[in-house]
Amino acid sequence: MLSLPPITLRLRGWKLIDRVAIAFLLLCSIALGAGCGLLFVYASDLPEIRALETYRPNVVTEIYADDGQMVGSFALQRRILMTYEQCPKILYSAVSSIEDQHFEDHWGIDFPRIAGAAYRNLIKGRRAEGASTITMQLAGNLFLDRSDRSFRRKMQEMLLSLQIERRYTKPQIFTMYSNQVYLAHGNYGFAAASQFYFGKP
Repeated sequence: MLSLPPITLRLRGWKLIDRVAIAFLLLCSIALGAGCGLLFVYASDLPEIRALETYRPNVVTEIYADDGQMVGSFALQRRILMTYEQCPKILYSAVSSIEDQHFEDHWGIDFPRIAGAAYRNLIKGRRAEGASTITMQLAGNLFLDRSDRSFRRKMQEMLLSLQIERRYTKPQIFTMYSNQVYLAHGNYGFAAASQFYFGKP
């Protein structure tokens, strides 16, 4: 008779653990369902990345005199196109080390980096650090409104990144990024910025 109360308490304890586990699983299921629903909504109006197959970015228009001397130039976007082969290895290493250290390894989204940035931003109480990969930046620059900082835009950026990574190689992605990234004073791409800031394309 003296051993019954501990057994009863133990059974009650297990019932409480079971209830907590069921509640946790239920909450996870609801969160997963809501997440899938949001992904479906955000994916329903994504731009078509097939547009990249015929993508021809704006470049500088140069005007030459009869003797072959350039007399002027104009451009909506100051850009000098650069191929992957023309990209210096040191530039590739510098950009990837600063913007996306795991560029060669991920599929467009760096989840550990996102988790780390979210934790550090939470500790600081403000958005002090981003976690966009090179592919995510390319997707945002080409297809989405850059002034939009909403959660919807970030999710669409991630979905577009996954599509871009499935269709294009890393060298192709880096080349598009290198020609598209905005570097102030109307300069788009590293070649145009190099010529503008250092006089060397």
